[in-house]
Amino acid sequence: MSSIALYVAIYLAVLLSIYQVYYIYYEQHFADFEKRPGLDEEGLAELSGLARQVREGGDRTAFEAAVRSRLGDRLDPRVVLAAFAREGEPVNAAQLLRRRRQIVTNGSIMVRHLARWKTTPPARDIRGLMILVITVLCLSVLALGGLAIYTVGYQLASPTLAWANEPAVLLALIVGLIVATHLVYKLDVYLHDLYQIGRLNLHFQ
Repeated sequence: MSSIALYVAIYLAVLLSIYQVYYIYYEQHFADFEKRPGLDEEGLAELSGLARQVREGGDRTAFEAAVRSRLGDRLDPRVVLAAFAREGEPVNAAQLLRRRRQIVTNGSIMVRHLARWKTTPPARDIRGLMILVITVLCLSVLALGGLAIYTVGYQLASPTLAWANEPAVLLALIVGLIVATHLVYKLDVYLHDLYQIGRLNLHFQ
């Protein structure tokens, strides 16, 4: 690959990293409530009304049937009822749907990570820390992109920084950081889902 092609690839990779941070921020704060995968407004209204009847002492049969119809058989209706019991907080159906295969109920809500590995959900939300890590990774990509531009006209003389004079090395590092950012984002979604599900224990019956 020629040097020009390498620098173009570095430029595109830096743009991708910037977009990646925007995408992650949007997904964290807006996407779940806008998409509501598998549960439309009608479904939410139906489950909300039936959950209210159950909390007021009504029969659970209709609510459990609606949960099976809207969310499938794998999700314990008591977990869904706990989700609708939080006054003033919107129900994030996306989290329940994403983790319904992992939610285990046995006196309380637990999560199954692997076949036999079950734990209580995390008690702390580390989303702030994860977005900080993602931001640092993006800034590192910008720094490497700036270094690539600098080394077009000036070569770093230090033997320990000789790698920075090679655009192929810089591109490989940038791609590695982009992959690392994606993995951190996936871990953040996973841990945040488990944290939110764990909060349902306060209302779990």
